Amino acid sequence: MAGIFEELKRRNVVRVGAAYVVVAWLILQFADLVLENTSAPSWVIQAIMVLLAIGLPLSLFFAWAFELTPEGLKTTRAVDRSDSVTHNTGRKLDRMIIAVLVIAVGYFLWERQQSEGMPGPDAVAVAESPAADTDTPSVPAASTNVDAGPTRRSIAVLPFVNMSADEDHEWFADGLTEEILNSLARTPDLLVSARTSSFAYKDSTEDLPTIAAALGVEHVLEGSVRRSGERLRVTAQLIRASDGFHLWSQNYDRNIADLIDIQENVAIEIALALKTAIDPEALARFVSSGTRSITAYEAYLRGNAEYAGSFASGDTYESLSAKEAFEEAIAIDPEFALAYWKLAQFWQIQSNVTITHSGVTDLPAEQVMSMFYSAIAGAIEYEQDSVRKLFYRANREFERLDNKRALQLNTEYLRQRPNDKDAQILQLFLLQNLGLFETLRSTVREFYERDGFDPAVVGASITGLLYAGDMNQLSAMTAIALERFGENTSAMYQAHRALLWTGAIDGASKILPAIDTSDLPASVRLLSSLRQACAEKRLRDAEMLYKKAYQLESANTETVTIWLVNKIMGNDDDAEAYLQETDRRGDIKTMSNFLGYGMFDPRPFPNLMEAVGDQIDEHREPIELPYRCNAS
Repeated sequence: MAGIFEELKRRNVVRVGAAYVVVAWLILQFADLVLENTSAPSWVIQAIMVLLAIGLPLSLFFAWAFELTPEGLKTTRAVDRSDSVTHNTGRKLDRMIIAVLVIAVGYFLWERQQSEGMPGPDAVAVAESPAADTDTPSVPAASTNVDAGPTRRSIAVLPFVNMSADEDHEWFADGLTEEILNSLARTPDLLVSARTSSFAYKDSTEDLPTIAAALGVEHVLEGSVRRSGERLRVTAQLIRASDGFHLWSQNYDRNIADLIDIQENVAIEIALALKTAIDPEALARFVSSGTRSITAYEAYLRGNAEYAGSFASGDTYESLSAKEAFEEAIAIDPEFALAYWKLAQFWQIQSNVTITHSGVTDLPAEQVMSMFYSAIAGAIEYEQDSVRKLFYRANREFERLDNKRALQLNTEYLRQRPNDKDAQILQLFLLQNLGLFETLRSTVREFYERDGFDPAVVGASITGLLYAGDMNQLSAMTAIALERFGENTSAMYQAHRALLWTGAIDGASKILPAIDTSDLPASVRLLSSLRQACAEKRLRDAEMLYKKAYQLESANTETVTIWLVNKIMGNDDDAEAYLQETDRRGDIKTMSNFLGYGMFDPRPFPNLMEAVGDQIDEHREPIELPYRCNAS
């Protein structure tokens, strides 16, 4: 055995093997770096690995069987030992091995330095847990600095490019992008730019540093989706915006059956690459889709894409297609908690006559609420994440008109999941309904400084500040909405109302045409025009719009529209009289929706006061609209 080993050394087989392994490793590192930046399919690197693996035994064989002599390559048997130059060749190989090792060590140190340059585990401050004996948990005030800079552990998930031959698969790419975004947003110490903000850069030609700066993030995730039959190819790459360095990238060439695993894996890998302070087991729970059924998950993705599209365009009836998709997902997987929640959210919006996207069904209010309670019960029952259940329960208590209990649950949820946009919006509504305006002001600042790029959160903030009477902060938030969400019609509607509230009548008139030509409901467009007419004292135009409001066909939005047009006209007695019948018949749910309006006085409505009187600030006084036609 010793003789064989000595012969292996003499023939330089060991040196050739060592040199081959080091060189092969360097080739793989270089190939991986190049292929990552060219979005090459994953099989390319795999093919290189196979070829290099095959080459190792071949190189060892040639080192054993052949020798390089001054006269050229000869078989070892044909070279007399006294004429052999393997010793000289061995020394050359030693020098080559040392040189290659130096290169390898240098590459290793460079790669390690790049890795250590990634964001560290800085903690993001969250609200303190509410005291057990308090009825109205507060949200701590954030810094008054309105223009917070980018956070180190922050990311924007740009819309994945649809590379499929079938353009109808656009929803698939959008839905997958949104679910990856939602999964990352559940990680407490990772700030994720809102979906609406990220999707504003769909098909954009802007470079990544510009996009990252505009969204206030340090990192960007981009990728593409190609679907052909049952085959699926997803590419994703995480890029540090400051220098364009790729922190992570991966190509997935799989069957469609692996879709859920791909989505969860991308979210986990991104969170790990950004060094979030979450243990792997908890991270897996955060990113879990909640179903293993591919068909149910596809229906859920389609519903997400259609639902988001509805709010972006203002086309409220597009949300009906989303509802049907969520119902399909539940029919396929009756224990799919996220699909139940999305369906509950649809019915929750339909139950609130003050929301622009309500009124797309012809169902009576009692049936709408029944559908909500059925869906939210499914979400609570089948949700495996105990923290997420807090949010579902908060929404249920909100609809039960127990705003104080809902605020307790939602505050606890936000303490653990501070970046949830839906929970932030609910928090603002609850504080507004309860008249906790000082807390509301500080909460608006906190949410903005955490991530001021979501139009729905900014819209809810505008409404809250409007009735809280904070005109300075209201003007700042309105300016943000106008600058960042010019294509979002719902945000423009809120901004238009706020401009009139602050007296910026000319500024409001400039954005009114965009609202008039949008897909927003007719009642919403009419209200904007009536506000503008009254603010400009065009009383004849206002009177025509007032009469037109009574001719609108949508019975579901009639109550709030008629009440609002009377308030805008200055007909306070008529507005109150119009709601008396709603209170007399005991429709407390509809009546409770008006608590969000600062100019609403609940005291003349006995049934409403009996139901929620203990949750209303006894010192609450209704405020007057500054742009009324018939000001008293």
